[in-house]
Amino acid sequence: MAKNYEEIAKEVVEAVGGRENIRSFAHCATRLRIMVNDENKIDKEKVDNIEKVKGTMFTSGQYQIIFGTGTVNKVFEAVQGLGGVSE
Repeated sequence: MAKNYEEIAKEVVEAVGGRENIRSFAHCATRLRIMVNDENKIDKEKVDNIEKVKGTMFTSGQYQIIFGTGTVNKVFEAVQGLGGVSE
């Protein structure tokens, strides 16, 4: 059964080390871009196993989670809706 975007957002936040590890986040056409305080707190295997995640990379100080066009917008909005995470 497919998860809703709020569940996916919660899994993403938890897998990147929780709200306290997220400095800021944004998105582009296909990727959720997260600036983290400590890269070592990211559980990369857990992120890779989240439904709808197509891949990940860490570049230019950003942890980028690839969701694809359209999906990334919905995940971004769901992460925003969790509150307590800066934008």
